[in-house]
Amino acid sequence: MDAFANKQRTLQNVQVGDLVLCSRHGIAFFGTVTKVKESSVIVKLSQEDAQKLDLETPFTVVSHKNYVIKQ
Repeated sequence: MDAFANKQRTLQNVQVGDLVLCSRHGIAFFGTVTKVKESSVIVKLSQEDAQKLDLETPFTVVSHKNYVIKQ
């Protein structure tokens, strides 16, 4: 998703509980940050979005450069 191009984030910018907008395989989805790591976050998606993305669980890892904080 072009909206994420050249985004630089640090651990101070995102927190557990933040709502983020992500994109994978051309599908945009919202998720809640459950864990912040050095170069990525773990995001919990809705069951519906997890199924659309063909994920076995509603959790996925997203690089800091591949999301936008919405809340």
